[in-house]
Amino acid sequence: MAVNELPDELLESVFLRLASPICLVRAASTCRRWCRVVADAGFLRLYRSRNALTIGNYIATDTVIFANWSRPSPSCRVSSLAFVPAAAAVTSSKRISLDFVPEPGNTSWVLADSHGGLVLLVPERYYWGNASSVSIAVCEPWTRRYRTVIPPLENKHVACLHASLLGGGTGSEKKKNNNHHVAGVSNFTVLLILYTFGSGAKTACIFSTFTGADEELRLRLTRSMDLGDLIRPKGVPRRQRHFDADAMHFAGSAGGSLYWGTIYGVVFALDESTGELSPLTLPKCCAGEQPRFYYRQWNLRAVGDDAGGARLVRVVQHSDLEVLTPLHAGGGREWTVEKTLRLPELITRGLPGLEDYSRLVERLSGVKILEVMGRSVVLTPPEGSGMWPFSVDLETMELERVYDWGDELVQKWEFPVEPPWPPALPLHATTDVH
Repeated sequence: MAVNELPDELLESVFLRLASPICLVRAASTCRRWCRVVADAGFLRLYRSRNALTIGNYIATDTVIFANWSRPSPSCRVSSLAFVPAAAAVTSSKRISLDFVPEPGNTSWVLADSHGGLVLLVPERYYWGNASSVSIAVCEPWTRRYRTVIPPLENKHVACLHASLLGGGTGSEKKKNNNHHVAGVSNFTVLLILYTFGSGAKTACIFSTFTGADEELRLRLTRSMDLGDLIRPKGVPRRQRHFDADAMHFAGSAGGSLYWGTIYGVVFALDESTGELSPLTLPKCCAGEQPRFYYRQWNLRAVGDDAGGARLVRVVQHSDLEVLTPLHAGGGREWTVEKTLRLPELITRGLPGLEDYSRLVERLSGVKILEVMGRSVVLTPPEGSGMWPFSVDLETMELERVYDWGDELVQKWEFPVEPPWPPALPLHATTDVH
């Protein structure tokens, strides 16, 4: 079989085994077809998942997440961040400090998201304040470059519920660039979920960068989607004692999608490459379950897998951890239970001295998810149990105490920091394989 007769799937399998990113770039430079395979957003996501380039993580700690539901999460001032270098990284906390970004006027920066080599900073008063004429910042800690830009908002009476960098081009940009989107401080896509005061409307807005006639970097609105029916489906009564903006909660990102759960039992996702929002169909949590499950950050989180896909983990029955995966390979709206981890049984076997945990679960409130770290989930034990937080490896089901967590009600979010990747690939390669 000639090289040019190899199917794309086999080429991908070969390229995934290239240990060095330099080899991958060389492969992309060989011909148009190889470049197209390497530049595919799905392939790059899978390559990154198998060949980690992370140099460390910003750790954002939110001490009031369980006490103040209306506070957006993740929500951590830049001044309170901690940077933890990766074990193999030759770097330091000072090297990738964010002190090179000037402070915004009359407020502080909050780290909202990180994606690849970029970090998104949002003014603290952007949350639950008037968001009009407020700049956001995108910076690259590795090169210490940054840009600030003002999102063009039609309605001036809005606040920000959530902000994320998206990893793929959307709409016409995606078609124009052959599904390849190189993110940088002057070329990025950002998602803002806005809350309108008065009406209570919640809108997902996607903005992309462009250079204006004055050579200044600007944002243009490329897509706007009302979230009303996604959050609370038609016919479902509104929960009277809850603040409107508190109805949805970010569950994290994995496998090229962002996930949210709602207090009305809905889980929905946004595909980063297409900008499409869709509700997910999850199996019922247990027999006799109420019509709508109550989702919060502490009982629903997204977790990546080793193949570059996504899983969801949720706490059910106060003490069990369900791992959910798409019913069909490649994703989709229907999800199924891959496994159920019986935490009382795992703990009594894996953490000696806690044989009475099962009885504690029956008497006290259940466990809560504190953080996702790689393929592990960190959980807080039942209140009043006197236990340390513990982590569960979703693959091996091994448990480990987490001694340095501090207050058991502290929730943390992990923001990976990577060098710029992928590099600009030669999309106009002129040679072909014969």
